Amino acid sequence: MRGIRLIVIAALLTGIAASAANAAAFLWWKKVITKAIKYDTCMKNAQRVSLTGIQVKPDEVSGYSIDRKVYVAITCVARNGERAIAIVAGVGEDSGWVKQVVEATADEVRTAGVPEY
Repeated sequence: MRGIRLIVIAALLTGIAASAANAAAFLWWKKVITKAIKYDTCMKNAQRVSLTGIQVKPDEVSGYSIDRKVYVAITCVARNGERAIAIVAGVGEDSGWVKQVVEATADEVRTAGVPEY
């Protein structure tokens, strides 16, 4: 099961890097423990972030920062009754801005929703 999670994370990061292949890009990612226990709840909470052009896929929520300079992708990992982990990754040209957007988005995902028990 852990191998599958790592494959999903690697695919997510590869997809982000490929989307910026024609420009110099900076990649930053962060993992956070969410209020959700269930994978589905974590993914629904990920849709509450303040990104524009949000796209929802079975294993990913993605969109752009308000200024459209940072592309962000979010996925969740359930942990057998423990709080789910969200992995938030962003890519853009300005390293400082990418880091700031990823940190803010990760904090939104971390605090979204009502705690599950």
